[in-house]
Amino acid sequence: MTSSSGPRGSSAPTNALLAPATHLRRDVGVAIATVVVIIAAGFLVRFVPIDVAFSEAMHHLHLSALTQVAEAFYRSLKPLPAAGIMVVATVAAGLVSRSRRVALAFFGGVAVTWGLAEAAKLVVERPRPGMSEAMTQAVGATADPSFPSGHVAFTASFAAVLICALWTTRWRTLGIVVGVILVVGMSVSVVVIGVHYAGDALASVLWVAGVYPAVRAGGAVLLPRIDALVARRRPARR
Repeated sequence: MTSSSGPRGSSAPTNALLAPATHLRRDVGVAIATVVVIIAAGFLVRFVPIDVAFSEAMHHLHLSALTQVAEAFYRSLKPLPAAGIMVVATVAAGLVSRSRRVALAFFGGVAVTWGLAEAAKLVVERPRPGMSEAMTQAVGATADPSFPSGHVAFTASFAAVLICALWTTRWRTLGIVVGVILVVGMSVSVVVIGVHYAGDALASVLWVAGVYPAVRAGGAVLLPRIDALVARRRPARR
């Protein structure tokens, strides 16, 4: 994962995170449609909970080993650990690529896509599944709304950005495999331990698939302009 950017990152990028969008209007249109459709679906499952039966069946599998793994995975990506992972991944992306823009695109891609999904939760306000006292103690308080799943949205956003960052490198296949494992693992985990319905997890995956391309394209447009603005102000300060 390399970039041909110079000291100020002014040359053409080779990393897919910074590649200009070939269909910007289409990406933005798909993102807007995704937001509208998923929020509408959220209100539907809130009042017509068609995914409850499947979710309860998953939750009552009584597979202790699977439940323990799911709880550990869920705990590992609660807000504070997730923030730490983001910082480490952002620094690593910048160091490996030797590009400030790649690091910012990595961080921004995850943060914006995930943040928008968290905002959608406040609009839909689907209540969480009822959890036992023991499960609440195990995974912590889950008072925020349920749809879409924030944990799955973060994991899917991280996976999408990781795959994009590795797309033009020899590590692309590994990135895809790791990304799929992370997303599937978290989607199953939140349903098995009963903190989300299956529809919440599915909505998060579809959200990222529809929204992230527009977020990435927006970053590819804005980051060079921000760099150029900063570069122009430096001589003036001197």
